[in-house]
Amino acid sequence: MIVRGGPQFIDERVRMRDQQIRPADVQHAALDDPHPAFAERHRATRAAALDTPRGRLLDALVECAATDGYAGLTAAAVAQRAGATLESFLEYFPDVQHCFIEAVRTGTDIMATRLAEELAQLPPGAGFHARVESIVTTFCLQVAIEPAFARVVLAESFQAGPQAVHLRDMAVDRFAELYRYFYAEARASDPTLPALPDERFMLIPDAVGERTRRVILAEGAHRVPELATEFIDFACTVLELPNRP
Repeated sequence: MIVRGGPQFIDERVRMRDQQIRPADVQHAALDDPHPAFAERHRATRAAALDTPRGRLLDALVECAATDGYAGLTAAAVAQRAGATLESFLEYFPDVQHCFIEAVRTGTDIMATRLAEELAQLPPGAGFHARVESIVTTFCLQVAIEPAFARVVLAESFQAGPQAVHLRDMAVDRFAELYRYFYAEARASDPTLPALPDERFMLIPDAVGERTRRVILAEGAHRVPELATEFIDFACTVLELPNRP
C-alpha cells in the first residue's frame, strides 16, 4: 500500500496492520460522532497491536504507569491488572523495565501506523498544508484517545533509562522526517522556497512534544486537540510558509 503524502517508512506499517486486523470492542470517549471513521481505524490498529496476551500485559503496564508513575510499577500489579499471573508476566518480560520499554515501543508504533493511515485518506496531490494538518490533528487526537500511552511515552519514559528515552526520541524524529519530506515536495513545486537547515524540521516536533507533555501533566490529555490549530500554524511559521489558506 502506498501512502499518499508520506515517506516510505510508514507504508509497511499500514500493510502489516491490514494483515492483522481483528474486530475491536474498545470504546474511546475522545472520539464520538464527529470522527467515526477515524475512531474505527484507531480501534482496528489498537486491536492489532494489543489484543494478545502479551499486548494485554503491555496495555496493563501503561495504565499502571499512568496512574502510579514509573517508580510505582511492579510486575505483580501489572499482571493483576491484565488478569494474568505473575508467572505469565515473566514468560514475556524479564522485569518491569523491559515491559515498560516494549510498551513505549508499541505506543510509538501505533502512532506511526495511525499517521500513515490518516495520510492515506488524503486525496492525490494533497499539498503541504493538508499533510501537516493531517499529521498534527492525528497526533493530537491520538493523545486524547490514548491518554495513558501519551503520558508514558512523553513523560514517564524519561524515568525508565536511556533505551526508553531513545525510543521516545525516535518517535519525535519521525515527525521531523515527515516535515522535511513535505517541505521538499513543496519546494519541488515552488523553487522560490528557500533551503532550510535540518534544525528547523527538528524544532517543530521538539516544541510540540514538550508543550504536549506539559499540557498532559498540568491539564490532561483531553486538552491537547484544542491546540492543533496553534501547532499547525507554528509549523508553517517555523518553515517560513504562510498559514493555512
